[in-house]
Amino acid sequence: MFINWAHFIIPKITFILSFIANPVFVYLIRTEKVIQFGDYRYLLYFFAIFNLTASVVDILIPACVYSYRYAAVFFIVDSVFSERSNFAPTLISLRCAFIAGTYGILNIHFIFRYNVLKNTSFVSHYFMPYGLILSIFLVIFHIGLWTFVVEPTMYSSDESRNYVRQAFQEEYGVDVNTISTKIAVYAEASSGIVFRAWIGTGVVTVIASYSMTLYFVLGYKIMSGLNQGSATMSLKTAQMQKRLFWALTIQTIIPICLDKLGFCNCNFVFPISGSSGYYNVPTSAASKTWQKNWNSPVSSSSLFKSN
Repeated sequence: MFINWAHFIIPKITFILSFIANPVFVYLIRTEKVIQFGDYRYLLYFFAIFNLTASVVDILIPACVYSYRYAAVFFIVDSVFSERSNFAPTLISLRCAFIAGTYGILNIHFIFRYNVLKNTSFVSHYFMPYGLILSIFLVIFHIGLWTFVVEPTMYSSDESRNYVRQAFQEEYGVDVNTISTKIAVYAEASSGIVFRAWIGTGVVTVIASYSMTLYFVLGYKIMSGLNQGSATMSLKTAQMQKRLFWALTIQTIIPICLDKLGFCNCNFVFPISGSSGYYNVPTSAASKTWQKNWNSPVSSSSLFKSN
């Protein structure tokens, strides 16, 4: 199969960087003496573990999205799971669901930062272990819900495969019937296939949209609380809270700009507009790249050939 060089190389590079950066991050949090993170350090540990897990998923299930006219094709490239099988489509659903897991992680951080300002005693008494357990279950719920929704609504039927078969063959040099895929067709197909695609896309869009709404609402409340409470906080505490908030803000902006906008462009905007392109599905903050191919011919000089 022909794949873009970025899709081939970048997941490997980010996998290595993730397994360097996250252990260092954990070490720095654990040995920090100046800033007292308290129970927040457990959330940071969880964040690092999630990033490592997502990096492993990036390597084991490297997925791309190809849009052709009114269809979005999700498929695995350069992996032992690339060949068509009964369970590989579920792996694609799970792979994409890690995007929802990223939203869940950020939700938890915003909720925690907000409650630290508004309900400090409650957090100190109940976060360990109950809050941490609920946080883990929230992320698992996001991943599970996304997988549960995508699995039946973007099922690759014979009609869906035939819709993209010729274009996919020309683009990647492989028959779409021989690989594992999830396909969403938004028009020019039977009503059942189109309806399922719209339902699936609608639900996952709601998951992402509610998360981003939560970021903006709690972000505003946190910033307002910091400004109002700076008079009663010590200078050291106020500075620490503001630095943690701005660090969280930066961590949030990157997934919104690259994950959400890129994923929606290829999964929604491109197919609705009848455009074609391909997109590497990111799952972690360290693995994000977006490459568009506007109906351009496949060139061996710009692509690697795998299998």
